[in-house]
Amino acid sequence: MATSNPALRSSVFSRPVDAPRWDELAAPKAGTMTVRGTAIKAGFFLAICVSTAVFTWMKFAPGLESGNPGAIGPWLLGAGLGGFVLSLVISFAPRTAPFVGPVYAATQGVFIALLSMLMAMQLGGKSEGKVVIDTGMVFQAASLTFGIAAAALLLYATGVIRLSQTAMKIVTVAIGGVAIYALGMMLLNGVFKMNLPNLWVSASPLGIGFSLFVIGLASFSLVMDYQAIDTGVRTGQPKYMEWYGAFALTVTLVWLYIEILRLLSKLNRRD
Repeated sequence: MATSNPALRSSVFSRPVDAPRWDELAAPKAGTMTVRGTAIKAGFFLAICVSTAVFTWMKFAPGLESGNPGAIGPWLLGAGLGGFVLSLVISFAPRTAPFVGPVYAATQGVFIALLSMLMAMQLGGKSEGKVVIDTGMVFQAASLTFGIAAAALLLYATGVIRLSQTAMKIVTVAIGGVAIYALGMMLLNGVFKMNLPNLWVSASPLGIGFSLFVIGLASFSLVMDYQAIDTGVRTGQPKYMEWYGAFALTVTLVWLYIEILRLLSKLNRRD
């Protein structure tokens, strides 16, 4: 759905400071944000997202395999727009994260399941009169997403990766530029039917390079999330900010998964 993370506003967690090593964190005060609490809530959001994705897949896969992809169109659009609106609500009102966050995670589960099915169906072809859904690509995208998230966390926790204020500003500007490009392509090609070259869907070397670039931005966004959560813990942010941090991680992981899935789709089309 999203080509940028609306939750990536470090000011929400107070003014950015240099993030410490994990073993340098002071004991948290009662009633304030903790790393453990944020991790538990992030796991809760991801569990909701995965559960709704599995349910959605089981519900709509038979229809797609029988050659009726049109039935999922309204659900895909509704989940995409609904998730976008909910993400904006939480981003501008972090106190709503404990209540709106689970609903956002559920809508994202529906969205990524339907999007994954459509992209996998395009590559699966047909067999015995039925559409084949290439689930292998989906599992690869999910595995790579969690692998990158784990690697980024390990590198951050051990102090290997730290983003300076300048680096974070550059990443944020780049994310904004990618979002503007995506919106421009949507309007020019989708609304005005101009059929301009679109790097989002192009399987050319340039299109593949663009996807790798966006995946790199999403990966750095994960580091920014970890750093912002670290800062929130150090500055004693209130307990509800754990939910906001968990929401920010969910936004980034969903974005990263979609971009990896898009890259795998391009690579499969070039085979």
